[in-house]
Amino acid sequence: MEKRRNMLKRIASTGVNLVVLGVSVGIFLVAFIALNALGAAQKPPTISILSATRNLNIGDVITANDLEVKTVFQDDNASLYIPGEEVTGVVGGIVAQPIGSGQPVFRNAIVAPAAEGTRLSAVLSQFPGHSLFPLPLDAMNLVSPDAEAFLPGDLIGVTVVISTRPQQMSTPTPMPELIIDPGYVEPTAQPSPLELEQADALSRALPPLAKDLFPMGVRVIAVQGLPQQTESSEDSGSFNLDTQAKMLILLVPNESREVLSLALQQGDRLVVSLMARGDETPSAGFTYWDFEDLFKQDREEVLGGGQ
Repeated sequence: MEKRRNMLKRIASTGVNLVVLGVSVGIFLVAFIALNALGAAQKPPTISILSATRNLNIGDVITANDLEVKTVFQDDNASLYIPGEEVTGVVGGIVAQPIGSGQPVFRNAIVAPAAEGTRLSAVLSQFPGHSLFPLPLDAMNLVSPDAEAFLPGDLIGVTVVISTRPQQMSTPTPMPELIIDPGYVEPTAQPSPLELEQADALSRALPPLAKDLFPMGVRVIAVQGLPQQTESSEDSGSFNLDTQAKMLILLVPNESREVLSLALQQGDRLVVSLMARGDETPSAGFTYWDFEDLFKQDREEVLGGGQ
């Protein structure tokens, strides 16, 4: 009987110890989880961004092997980081600023679709063979709607008007004396009616003339120099008067930069027109003599129709 009583006491004591041990373990786990949660709460949030796997120099074309996803803490530069899921908007882009191996790829350091909104030239990654041409709206020989009438994405046409042709410098070349047999008659070819018509058209291709430089139209990428609206306590709709030159940033083919530059310099008038759609074929231009023919044709139709 005494043995049984001692055994029961021993079992009861062991049970109490197990309960105390279980409670201690539970308290330890709760404290451990709470400390981990507190430590995690004090850490800044993390984001997955693209970084360079090698040193990227200016002008390098970015490939998929040049990029890797890295987890970093979110900081003040988070808006310039490129998330890992935007890798397709980076591959094929061009490096505009040096990027070291392991460093994050910033949006303003590349020319690619992922950089749109941070770098104006980023649009060129989608249009190879094109340039961004600044067209000053305050040029003395330029006629256009107000700058406020333009929006990015507008299609415009540019028509150059030339009134006179610069004097061409020529040096007379002495011709060798040609002795012809008095009895020889040189045959002359008779031009066809089509050749005569083409020759007449070419002989009229002289100023005054007008020519559409971009029959298909060019896109407005940005409008610069517009007055910035400012917030005021007295007038919430006030504007800040800025003296910055107003310009249209146009997306033009590379081969058209020289043409548009010369037209801007030598043209007596440069007319900018808003367009709904362009024409696939180039224009033949329009000269003063074409205007005379049109005037005569219309006059004959009107006067002839009245008889």
